[in-house]
Amino acid sequence: MEQHLETPLKKSVASGITEVCALLLAFLFAYTGIVKLYDWQETRLAMYNQVIPDWSQELLLYGIPVMELLLAVLLLVPRFRRMGFVISVILMGSFTAYVAWVWLGLAGRTPCSCGGIISSLTWGQHLIFNLVFLGISIVGVWMERKERMLDDR
Repeated sequence: MEQHLETPLKKSVASGITEVCALLLAFLFAYTGIVKLYDWQETRLAMYNQVIPDWSQELLLYGIPVMELLLAVLLLVPRFRRMGFVISVILMGSFTAYVAWVWLGLAGRTPCSCGGIISSLTWGQHLIFNLVFLGISIVGVWMERKERMLDDR
């Protein structure tokens, strides 16, 4: 009897955590995507100041805000949430690795930071911020998987 009651409770907790992770990440990606589009000139200048190959700058200038906005939608639609979490881990992992690379002084120079509120962070604070959201992405993947496993019971 206890096992029967335990499963719906576990599913409810897993579902709640999954939902919170998805909402936090969707807000982050929607915010950063909108800020980049809203302040396009600043975004363009910041992208051309990054320590990345010249051939990739234009691609990333257009691709990142579009990807962030699409990712926010994936995270908000339960049917596509798993894919959204996986892409979020990849994207946040990439952003975090780049910030760590700059913070460690391996870039040779310090490029402009991100836009919006995040631009007020130091590179060390930005690294911690990204690590937290990378962790939220990983927890989201894990909890979404756990939720599916409980559905199969």
